[in-house]
Parts: sequence; C-alpha cells; structure tokens
Amino acid sequence: MKIKKRFPWGWVVLLGLGAVALIFTWLQKNAPVQLALTRPTLMKAGERNPLHSASGYIVARHRATLSAKVPGRIAWLGVEEGTRVTKGQVIARLEAIDLQAGRDQTEANLQQAELDLTRAEALVKDGVLDRASLDKLRSASTVLKAQLRYQDALMENMILRAPFSGTVTQKLTEVGETVSPGSAGGANAINAIATLADFESLEVETEVSESGIAKLKKGMPTEIRVDALENDPQGRVLKGLLREIYPTSNRQKAVVIVRVAFKERHPLLVPDMGAKVTFLGDPYLQDVLILGREQVVKNKGVTSVWVLQEGKAQLKAVKILSENPLGYEVQGISAEEPLLMIPADFKLQEGTRIKVKER
Repeated sequence: MKIKKRFPWGWVVLLGLGAVALIFTWLQKNAPVQLALTRPTLMKAGERNPLHSASGYIVARHRATLSAKVPGRIAWLGVEEGTRVTKGQVIARLEAIDLQAGRDQTEANLQQAELDLTRAEALVKDGVLDRASLDKLRSASTVLKAQLRYQDALMENMILRAPFSGTVTQKLTEVGETVSPGSAGGANAINAIATLADFESLEVETEVSESGIAKLKKGMPTEIRVDALENDPQGRVLKGLLREIYPTSNRQKAVVIVRVAFKERHPLLVPDMGAKVTFLGDPYLQDVLILGREQVVKNKGVTSVWVLQEGKAQLKAVKILSENPLGYEVQGISAEEPLLMIPADFKLQEGTRIKVKER
C-alpha cells in the first residue's frame, strides 16, 4: 500500500512569514529618519560679544508706599490704580474739621490782637498808654502768629501729596477708612494709602553669580528680552546698560544684585515683569560662528557636530574657541552648514539616511 505525501504547506507559510519579517526589519532599519535642520548662529564683525546672561524682574528705581503723617480718617481720595500724578499733586485729604475750627479761632484772635496793637501804638504816641502795655500787646500778637503757623502745619499734615511724578500702582485704602503713620517703611507700611512708582525709572534687577560678576562693569551695554513682549517685534530685544553693581553678596545663593537701566522704553513695561539680560562685551573683530551646547558631541574624544551630507547623517569635527551665554564659538564649519537637530536621548549612527522634517 503506497502512502501519498502531502505538500508541506505549513513550512512554506512559516518561511514566508519569516521572510516578510526580515524584509520589514531591513526596511525599518534602513528607513530614513525624519530630523529638522538648523544653521549655526553667525555673529558679524562689529557685533558685541555676549559675556554673561541672567534673569530678573522689572522694578522701579523710584517707588514709594505713601501713608499719612498723622492718624485720621480719609475724607477724599483722588487716585485709582493707573492714575498719573505729578510732584506735589494732592492725592488724599484727611478729615480736619476740628483743626480747621481751631485755626479759625486763632485767626480771629490774631485779627483782634492786631487791631488792639494798632490802637495802642496811637495811644502811646499821644502819651495816654505806657510802653509796657504796648510791648505786651506786641508779644501777644507774635504768639498768635506762631500758633497760626503751627496750625497751618497741622492742616498741611492732613493732606497727602505726591513726592515725585509717577503712576499709582496700588490703591490701599478707601474713603472713610482710618489710617495712621506706618511703623515700618516701604512696602510694609501699615495703613498705607497708595503705592507710587516712577515708570521713567524702570530697570531690571538681576542676580548674577559670583563667578560671573568679574566679567561685568558699570556702563557696559546689554540686551534685554522681556517675557511679556516675546510676540512684539518692536519690543522683543531692548537696549540697556549696566547701571549699578550692588556692593554686597547673598551668602546663601552666592549671587550679587545687578541693576540694568533701559536705554529704550516700551509703553507696555510695568513693574514685576520677567526679563532676561545679556551683558555684551567688546565687538567681534571678525565673523564668528556659534553652536548651541546641545549640538556639540564627543565622538571618540573628538569634538564634533552632526551635519547632513548627501542625504545622510555625518559627524564633522569642530574646534571650540571659547564659550559664551549662546553656546560655543567654533571653527571647522561654514555659516550655511546644514546641522541636524537631534532629540534628547536619540541614538543616531553615521550613514543613517535622513528625511528633512519641516519645522
């Protein structure tokens, strides 16, 4: 009896699946990787070298929290948040009915005393009145004039005037509330009436590390980038200068406070906005190329950068000349070199085919 052999379809199917898997793996391995391209940053000859960068906040050099000199109740308040005031302008008045009544009485007494003095001088000329009585009337008039000046000073204390021109940033009380002189000055003043800031004196306060402070000096130029103006072409980068380096250091943070003044002002700037400052050194004598720190890699001890050559990823050796806040100043590549933007933790091998991704 003959046994009829069946065709081994099972093995054929398994071999076919294996071949498909191998082809798929090969295609995946050799498929082009999608990466974006960038170019080196070119600093032209004459542009200033960025030495150091720091973050901070916009503050007003002239800022005051205003409170009354004497206790009292607010009778009139003439400002709101955003009100522009000039030096000497009346901001608020305290109730002063009793003081006004006392002044009116003193003024009436003074008028009567001056009339009595005028009559007495005439009587002395006629020999009717003695000199001693005249001197007493003159002394009484002088005392009343001094009292009137004192009461005028008390009345002036019931008026709050702007110590300088500026903008009211906070209104801290309302009409009818009782205020008193603050036991602490500045922003901690108790029962304060308003906070006033001079927007013409806006500047950036930054903290610079002790290691970086040696690179800075008063009057050096800066570039200021205000976070709130990132989408404003006119306010994206503002010019400034280093106005002051504070003569003290914070021992906990190991930083020094630095104040940077604006050379260009923007109408949208207000206190407490975040800002980044780049301190600029001497101008470059020749064109310089700068790479970001994340673009430079070490390959077998050689400093290199990933570039696109003939559609493939290649490492190109570069020489680091110096470092600044933007990255590394390098030699060995051109300004038009297509650099690959490698995602973090992405392993790339030389010769890998690259498909340029639109940014």
